[in-house]
Amino acid sequence: MKHLKFFSRDRIQQDKKWNPRVILEVIIMRPFLWGLLILVCACFALGVPVSADEVRSEAWQEAFALIDKGDRKRAVSKLESLLQADLPESEKLKIHHALGYNYEKLRNRPQAVRHYARVISLSYPLADCAVYRLAQLYEGMNNEDRAIKWYTQLVKDYPSSFYLSDAKWALAQLHTEKKAYKTAKSYLTDLVKQPRYAREAAFTLARCDEELGNVSAAFDVYRELIKEKQSLSVARDSLGRLKQLVRTHRSLKLTPTDRLNCGMVFFSNRQWKSAVNELALIPKTVDLELRAHALYLTGRSNQGRKWPNTSIKNFDAVIALGGKNSYIPRATYQIAQSYRQKGHLKTAVSRLENFVSTYPTDELVDNALYDIAKIREAQEKVELALDAYSRLIKVAPKSPYADVAAWRTGWQRFDERRYEESYNAFKSLKEHFPGNRYAMGAHFWMAKIRERQNKPELARKIYKEVAKARYWYYSARAKAILSISGSELEPKAVQDAELPDRQPCPPQIPVLMELRLYEDAIPQLDRHIDTAPFPEQSCFYDLITCYEGLAMYDKAREVTEQSLENPAFAHATRADLEKLQRKLYPRYYANAVDKYAKLYNVDTFLVAAMILEESRYNAAAVSWAGAIGLMQIMPATGRELAQQLKIRRFRTSMLKQPDINIRMGTKYIADLNSWFNNNLMLVIGAYNGGPGRMKRWVSTKSIKDIDLFVEKITIRETRLHIKKVIDSYDNYVQLYGKSDEPPAVNSATEIKQKRLQGF
Repeated sequence: MKHLKFFSRDRIQQDKKWNPRVILEVIIMRPFLWGLLILVCACFALGVPVSADEVRSEAWQEAFALIDKGDRKRAVSKLESLLQADLPESEKLKIHHALGYNYEKLRNRPQAVRHYARVISLSYPLADCAVYRLAQLYEGMNNEDRAIKWYTQLVKDYPSSFYLSDAKWALAQLHTEKKAYKTAKSYLTDLVKQPRYAREAAFTLARCDEELGNVSAAFDVYRELIKEKQSLSVARDSLGRLKQLVRTHRSLKLTPTDRLNCGMVFFSNRQWKSAVNELALIPKTVDLELRAHALYLTGRSNQGRKWPNTSIKNFDAVIALGGKNSYIPRATYQIAQSYRQKGHLKTAVSRLENFVSTYPTDELVDNALYDIAKIREAQEKVELALDAYSRLIKVAPKSPYADVAAWRTGWQRFDERRYEESYNAFKSLKEHFPGNRYAMGAHFWMAKIRERQNKPELARKIYKEVAKARYWYYSARAKAILSISGSELEPKAVQDAELPDRQPCPPQIPVLMELRLYEDAIPQLDRHIDTAPFPEQSCFYDLITCYEGLAMYDKAREVTEQSLENPAFAHATRADLEKLQRKLYPRYYANAVDKYAKLYNVDTFLVAAMILEESRYNAAAVSWAGAIGLMQIMPATGRELAQQLKIRRFRTSMLKQPDINIRMGTKYIADLNSWFNNNLMLVIGAYNGGPGRMKRWVSTKSIKDIDLFVEKITIRETRLHIKKVIDSYDNYVQLYGKSDEPPAVNSATEIKQKRLQGF
């Protein structure tokens, strides 16, 4: 009872000087201690024994539950109270660490510094993490001296720390800013050997050499740094320093190869004029290949400037060089592109055909044939376009354009009702590009063709293949047409003896996760997953949890997708896969979704699928068009809905509030349901492309088959949006079970479409 006595009324009255610290302790400790006393008395009254450890455990859980809810102010109050309890030193160090982090998030830097400093002990397993945070805080406060002090202590006392390289890099930069170049070099010489910092460290090392008077060494480093990765900032910065050194030191000269590399840096960063000017400095006496390369880049730069006539002259000059320079075929192809840029399509096609016949084995032949096909399609010369597509598939079956060529061929024959030719084109696409989205669609449309040919048994057989094949949107559609359901998850069991040894997560991870120090856990987990040949599955789950804890739901989903492709899950059980699938199709904000879905009679899973595909659950998302929030609502639509919902003093910024955004988005879906007779695919398309546009499409296209209607939507974004939401909706249904709402996917299998006989 000594704590109660210490904070009694008598003790306060005896203190003639009202010490602010005593008052603060009273304010903080009194509620905690009275709560503790009440809890103990209640337990004795009920005959239930309670230990101090249990009381501490409950308080600990309450504090971290508040952190999970984002209520850091109340959490730090709970944690500060816990420090007054009789806890082991190891537990107090954890509390100090958690307090330091939460005060940092609350932007109370003095308190954060105070608590971080308390945990710096060689006996505390996360001390290096606290030191690194402390150094970063001082650096953020522009207190370079103290930042250097703590970074240096980390390097000295924790040589095996995860943060060692980061600390050395920070020290190198700070010492460079303070013009302590020799000290900076001592850290940089280690970092240039590490792939993560190699280029940046090499550049900074060159800057130090330059300032120390070793200009020649710096010059050589800059020359090396512009040879590769020329679109990155290090190459751009190195180019600037290189130019500066040449201007100030007459003894330093750029070779023609250096000039070419400089030009390539400008070209890679779309600085067309600078690229042309730089390349013009290359002497005409250099070797043929280098000269051809320079002229070719000059032509490409002038294309970027939209100077097609000048670029044609540059490419003609490449060809005029003759010899065996390797840029002649590329220049020939780019001349055709320049004519196309000018709008001279007849000449462009002629040039492209000449290129195909002259260089039949060149790597750009498929590009040329694809260009010809696209030009012919734009000219509505369908057969000529199909001929170009056919030749493309024949000469380059593995080309990235071959799948598009087969898809376009199949569709053209389908539109002409030449179903067997269309079927063969789609079949070839499916066989040559397994797993490709065009191939998935081709397999689905093979069933549609058999349906059109009145061959229901063959159509049903193909639909079943598509339904089982995990074909994205098309599997969902096949299941809807067949009126079947089934999980996409298949168990993959294998004996543990057949699996390689798993590498456990870094030792600091459990404590970091316990203290909710997710920002510190993420880089360690990332590096472990990237470098370990077979990381434990728990590492992926922990990383997902970290991103979820930070409300970075889009990143959590990215990690989930990476997990499914990682060898760690190559032989995952059905339960493991279902657990990951629930992360792929999560139910964040489920309370709000369920509430408003029920209020407006909208399918819960449709709202969840719409949020997933609209924003990846990023409440602050803003699209290029200005749509805002989870359900990507345009400000004008938001204002209109706010009036309908009687939301007073509506501001556009309110669209970033999850509850308001979900309410508005769900209400909008309910309106679209009434306008489009609950036809899910039309509703989704109208949500993306606008209800007015969707009504026009329905009335003008006069397409009865809903699947054909979707494929014929001319706006690619809307067409893909329908497919993505339908796929996600199907996955939500499979994972969480169908709700009581009408079966939305099945209701959208047709627009007054006659059902397939025999189904």
